[in-house]
Amino acid sequence: MLALKLLLVPTLLAAVTLAGRRWGQRTAGWLGSFPIVAGPILLILAIEHGAPFAALAAERAMAAIAATMAFFVVLARLAPRLRWASALGIAFIAWVALVAALSWLPATLPIATSAAVVALALAPLAMGAELATPAAPAATGPTPSRPSRWELPSRMLAGAALALITSHLGARFGPETSGYAALFPVVGATAAGFNLARQGAPSAVSFLRGMNRGMWSVAVFCGVLSLALLHLTVPAAFGIALLATVVSHAIVQPRSP
Repeated sequence: MLALKLLLVPTLLAAVTLAGRRWGQRTAGWLGSFPIVAGPILLILAIEHGAPFAALAAERAMAAIAATMAFFVVLARLAPRLRWASALGIAFIAWVALVAALSWLPATLPIATSAAVVALALAPLAMGAELATPAAPAATGPTPSRPSRWELPSRMLAGAALALITSHLGARFGPETSGYAALFPVVGATAAGFNLARQGAPSAVSFLRGMNRGMWSVAVFCGVLSLALLHLTVPAAFGIALLATVVSHAIVQPRSP
């Protein structure tokens, strides 16, 4: 289990980073939104605590999509105005605040789904207009540069640490907290944060827009899994949820980088 937590997320971040260099940040964000963080965490919870526990965690993960969208929107809005650390810090505060608010909602799948769908639909509008990449770097912003040889390992280490901490805290405090922790924006925070620090706001915002588009498939994954775990074996439930996610993820693929 420890190896699963420590290897899957860094591997995804490496793939997403390389995809961004090859196909652009929006496509990288779409790829990074595939539930390879939430999926393994929920699978570990199902194995360690049983299907009913994981079903409730998946339901809360559905609601937590709204908090993740708040994180994306706040980070996208602040990216052109603040340094990367300040923007990330405020975005994290927004995520925590939304999770606290969501915890007061009745714990039902229809309500969780409604919160996720509304947030997914409104987030692209709330992010504001697209940011054009300037012909010359702004004096106040970071200068786009060649990737450092330490950038990829740093992203992988940061992602592994975040995944380990959030999954541990979630499993310790019950299925509701586990579900929220499963949707903690590990990939978005790590990849968009590095993009903002090294390449500037347009790169970070483009990545976040791609993630927003791909998060529709995360909603499909959480919804199908929450229902399937109540009626099927754990392998069958995850198999059906994964199949539905692959199909939905292909449907929302961005047409342009």
